[in-house]
Amino acid sequence: MNERTDMPEMRAIGDAGERIRVVRERDEILRDVARIGADVRRIAAGRVPIFIGILKGSFIFLADLVRAFDGEHEIEFLSLTRYDSVRKDPTSVRVLHDLAENIGGRLVIVVEGIRSCNGTKIEYINRFLRLHEPEEIVYAALVRQNGSARGPISLHTWGFEIRDDEYAVGYGLDLDERYRNLTFIGVRTRPESGQDG
Repeated sequence: MNERTDMPEMRAIGDAGERIRVVRERDEILRDVARIGADVRRIAAGRVPIFIGILKGSFIFLADLVRAFDGEHEIEFLSLTRYDSVRKDPTSVRVLHDLAENIGGRLVIVVEGIRSCNGTKIEYINRFLRLHEPEEIVYAALVRQNGSARGPISLHTWGFEIRDDEYAVGYGLDLDERYRNLTFIGVRTRPESGQDG
């Protein structure tokens, strides 16, 4: 979906001049966000949704998405860590920032910067949110890794795809807390630790 066909541009980023392949420029990102906003507006069908941004990677996307949605809404944030800091267990998930509002009986739009092919974190988020008994949960991501389509929690709408072995940075997505400020999205080969949204 929405693949680029022109030659990829390489850019140097950061102090070390690491080279990454640009996959989306700012104007392309905003077109993706506008389309996702229209999809969410259609799904909401007049309901007042609660957008839940999954921190930290979704925060810039969420800000642009609620403007594209252009309707009454509320915003919440949820932050989790996927790894046990002592045992390094990849199935261990811990809530760092919990919801402040009641989402029971409400339409919830879960906003992810990226849906990775490792589904541990999103499965936990889904179970966690369902305990609060929302009316419906809709998942939206700006970036989707190809392998995530085989995961147990489906995305309702997304902007564009990257390969499973690529790591996205920019527009809120980071590599070791760097590069969130980039106005474009670039990819590089995935580091050992993997990527969360």
